[in-house]
Amino acid sequence: MLKRLDPHADSATFDLLAFLEGETRADGVFEDRSGRLKRRFTVETVGRVEGQRLILDESFRFDDGEEMQRTWTLERGANGAFTGTCADAPVPARGTLGHDRAAMMSTLLLSVGKRKIAMNFDDVFYPLDSGTVLNRSTIRKWGITIGQVLMIFRKA
Repeated sequence: MLKRLDPHADSATFDLLAFLEGETRADGVFEDRSGRLKRRFTVETVGRVEGQRLILDESFRFDDGEEMQRTWTLERGANGAFTGTCADAPVPARGTLGHDRAAMMSTLLLSVGKRKIAMNFDDVFYPLDSGTVLNRSTIRKWGITIGQVLMIFRKA
């Protein structure tokens, strides 16, 4: 049973970076802008702390057999802010930790056919309980919504 979160009961910040330490597994879907299911996938993550940084290794496996790896370096800043870098992000991602959610805005170069296209991701992470986080990511190109990713992260 999921624990209900009372936004007025606890003002503690949801620390996404602490949640991602160690192993997590996520199950997700990608929907196009019309809400049609286009892909299913799983993500295995391993996060390790190095000073004020979290190194997050992601291994994606898509329902069509495609596999993809990505490594993020997430670094804490002041007042609940954090930044993130990875090989396919042309500029650092910016994130914030809040009491009932975390958010991150990033640009990723995604393979579309034989080309790499820059897509903007607007992620929101909601803690459902101590071991489960819901992630919604809206994907845009030139301000136009391309689709949405929905994922459920669970601690291993």
